[in-house]
Amino acid sequence: MKTAFNVKWTAASALGLGVAFVAYLQIGMLVEFGLDFERHWQWQEQAVEANFLFYAVSLVQLLVAGAIFGASQALALRSDGLRVVPWIFATAVGIVLLVAVFWPLAAAGVLGIIPGPVEPILFTVVGGSLAGVCQYQALRRQGIAASRWLVRWIVGVVGGLVLTAAFFMSVGGAGIDPGWLLEVFFSGFWVAGVAALVSGSTLFSALSSARPQPAVSRAPAAESTQ
Repeated sequence: MKTAFNVKWTAASALGLGVAFVAYLQIGMLVEFGLDFERHWQWQEQAVEANFLFYAVSLVQLLVAGAIFGASQALALRSDGLRVVPWIFATAVGIVLLVAVFWPLAAAGVLGIIPGPVEPILFTVVGGSLAGVCQYQALRRQGIAASRWLVRWIVGVVGGLVLTAAFFMSVGGAGIDPGWLLEVFFSGFWVAGVAALVSGSTLFSALSSARPQPAVSRAPAAESTQ
């Protein structure tokens, strides 16, 4: 049973954050380019203009991304005692908290042009960690002790970043160009996948310990007739 749980949890987390990251960027491109979808796949490095539209759109982007990530996890594990609505809400709040990082960077005129994969790291590692903290709080409100899970989740998020870097180095070394869409997807996929794999057993234990245990009935001892 634990193995099946870990498989579902890992797959749902990896796919969820990968798709969430793609959705986050696609919403921004939809606002910028409209229905000219050819331009959606032509990545352009440019500084983000910090104005009211950016602030409003970035909130929507992060909210949708967080909801996608949380829904992927919760719907996969709803039969294992994970409450869907509180989990999705907590995950969305955690990802939205990234505005505390993105908005100051945009105001400084550097968001979108920072050298290196800084923004993907912020979204996946920082966003994944913030989502984990909020998910932990959601579990705590339900009386589920999940501190060990949270520690392992954050350790796994950092470990996932290492695997992501190794993956892209091996792909680049082989001369393969997956395109920015797959690069974005795999940035989220590996980080959340490793975090889920590392933390799955502790989440299973936390949910199992909080699940009502069936009453065990005992047959009355047979009375001696002798």
